[in-house]
Amino acid sequence: MVLKKADKRSRNILFDLLKIVLILLVVTIHVRVIVPTNNAHLFGSYWSYAVPIFMTLSFLLMSKYFSQIKLSFSVILLRIKRILLPLIFWSGIGFLLKPSLFNLNNAFLQLMTGKVVNTALYYLDVLIWLTLIFWLITYLPPKFRAPLHFVIILTAFILEYTKINYLFFNPMSNEIKRCYGQIVELIKYASLGTLFGMLQNQNKKKFILFGLAGLSFILLTQFKFPTSLGFNYSGINLFLGTIFVLSSVMLIGNINLPTKINDFIITFSSYSFGVYLCHLVFLEKLVKILPSIKYFNSQFPLLFLFLFTIGCYAFCFLFDHLTFKKLSYLVK
Repeated sequence: MVLKKADKRSRNILFDLLKIVLILLVVTIHVRVIVPTNNAHLFGSYWSYAVPIFMTLSFLLMSKYFSQIKLSFSVILLRIKRILLPLIFWSGIGFLLKPSLFNLNNAFLQLMTGKVVNTALYYLDVLIWLTLIFWLITYLPPKFRAPLHFVIILTAFILEYTKINYLFFNPMSNEIKRCYGQIVELIKYASLGTLFGMLQNQNKKKFILFGLAGLSFILLTQFKFPTSLGFNYSGINLFLGTIFVLSSVMLIGNINLPTKINDFIITFSSYSFGVYLCHLVFLEKLVKILPSIKYFNSQFPLLFLFLFTIGCYAFCFLFDHLTFKKLSYLVK
């Protein structure tokens, strides 16, 4: 979500298509929260995969940095700045639209958790902390890194299924537990993305990916795993589903599409970051200005989702071009 544009000749267009699908799932999560209806969820339980797959994909694409030995902190500082500036800007927009919530305590809490005026921004806080953790891992010898990521994944599951993570964070304020409790839940997806990145240069990559896709599919369809007490992203089923999606996409590999279609997909994919950042505060404001939106959404949920998401994309595109692309980092 926060990566610079890759070379069009080398990028996997399926990753871009996946980002567009994932941002639709993210938007529909918040549409259901802000504009609730009595209807069944538009995409069933598939919405829950959006953030875990986003996290896995982010660290898969950043694995070229985290595969280095003793990665320079200046590189990490640039990446953190790339995340921090949108966090500050969109937090400011959130307070501008909700001035009654602004005070020094809430401003600090928003920057540290992203959960006061624009709850979607917690993802940026999680990215910052995980980026720092994974930068430290580059100081370990390469032979220890893959085993360490397996240990991180196993530890995260132990914390989830023993309820330690939930019981530790739950007494804290909603902002703290919803951000930092989810760091424990999401770190396993960052490790998963890094492990997928390590597969890129393996001779038996196709064979391993085929095995992962097949095994995860069989486990998901043939076994019923226990649920764990968590905040949003705990549980084995979610993890296996993420493995299945990413391994399947990587197994298919890049596909050849006409140049104009490629460019169209890449453009939408690049602005998905901006849609993620702005959609929640805009949706909350829209509902206050036009309460009838609730009725429209209950009658035509898919149409509302499409129109609202396209509107967010249009805002990001116009913002980028009206600022002569000097503030592109705020929307792409």
